[in-house]
Amino acid sequence: MTEKGPRGANFNQKQKPVFFGGLGEKFLRLLMVTVFIAAIFGADFIYKQIDTPLSRIMVGGEFKHLEEEELANLVNAEIDGGFLSMNLNQLRQELQSHPWIHQVSVRREWPSTLKVEVLEEVPIARWGQQGFLNRLGDQLELPENSNLESLPVLEADFGSTQDMIKQYQLVSELLIPTSLKLTELQRDAVGAWQIQTAPGIRLVLGRNNVVEKIRRLVIVWKSGLDLQVDNIASIDLRYPNGLAVSWKDDALASEDQDQTAPTGAVCINCILH
Repeated sequence: MTEKGPRGANFNQKQKPVFFGGLGEKFLRLLMVTVFIAAIFGADFIYKQIDTPLSRIMVGGEFKHLEEEELANLVNAEIDGGFLSMNLNQLRQELQSHPWIHQVSVRREWPSTLKVEVLEEVPIARWGQQGFLNRLGDQLELPENSNLESLPVLEADFGSTQDMIKQYQLVSELLIPTSLKLTELQRDAVGAWQIQTAPGIRLVLGRNNVVEKIRRLVIVWKSGLDLQVDNIASIDLRYPNGLAVSWKDDALASEDQDQTAPTGAVCINCILH
């Protein structure tokens, strides 16, 4: 009968020696630290090589009130770093704080160029006797404004600047067929509208249905009222189906010499079908 050896683990087998007794693990750790430090210094070296001083600054845009040289000086004054270290957000914010600048776009262009695109503020109306409004109704504080005196004046005791600029743009477009240029738009405390035009004719519109009233004026104007443009003082459009014309004093004074001269206030019915 064959004898079987004892089952279980063989405690007499020799264990494999540990490689250098833990020296290998220390070496790997040292190698990893060395690689990490080298990567840091390498990245810093590469960054410094790329972060060269800006050699070219390009400023673009269409300017009416700004000077390109002035903008270039503003940009140069804010340069505080190289191609990579330049703080573009800070530059953008500083430029947009200029009263004549509406929006700024800043970007880098390899290898050492900075491109700045500027959108100039465009005031389209005066706000009262001192301020200005752009096409969005934003209020502008413009120090150099002596060349803006010809802009129309908007005044309101009711509503926002955005409401006023929208109404101005709408009314100006509706008046185009009459050749009456809006020079002043007013809204009083109860929301009633009045318009002063370039020929000196005042339009009284009331609070409601402004579009319909001006369309009615256009119809009457083209029907022959335009021939009396030099004699008209004001036109009251608050009537539901017509309008009333008030004549200038000198036009009434000439009534005795001219049988065709207008007399007093005339109500013209122009029912729209």
